[in-house]
Amino acid sequence: MKLLPLILLVAVGSAHAQDRTNYNLNDGKVAFSVPAGWSAIMEKSDGNPQAITFQISDPATAGTDDMASVTVKTRQLKSVADFADATQNEMSLSKAQTGYEAALDGSNTGIHHYHVMRGKTRYDIRDRFTLMGTIAVQVRCQHPELNATGKAWTSSFDSGCDSVATSLK
Repeated sequence: MKLLPLILLVAVGSAHAQDRTNYNLNDGKVAFSVPAGWSAIMEKSDGNPQAITFQISDPATAGTDDMASVTVKTRQLKSVADFADATQNEMSLSKAQTGYEAALDGSNTGIHHYHVMRGKTRYDIRDRFTLMGTIAVQVRCQHPELNATGKAWTSSFDSGCDSVATSLK
């Protein structure tokens, strides 16, 4: 009887693993996974920086130019000491965007949460910065703030985004 629960546990674990898709950048030095339903729409896996952008389907954006996306971007640094400057540079670029407004939600350390305007649409953006050896990794999660977007979708998007950041290895 102890074998059946073990078999069920392995089956559930395998099903969960199949719900993820694995990617890497910098010749495999940065590996991560994303939810299986996410579509890679842009990839630059040579040079410096490197990046992969994923489109996340939101029914509220149908028929619009708006799009929810997650981008994993890497930059090879000369030394670990360059990480703070690289992060500050990315944050400065964010602050220069039209309609920049810092989110006042008490975001976690290491997360730059803010809003910008893209055309007539306000976007919610979270940037996470991680140092892996001498590679700076930025995970940017952005989605339009549309009235038709449901709370369940937003919660799923945020959860998927968090899972990308925690899957980095």
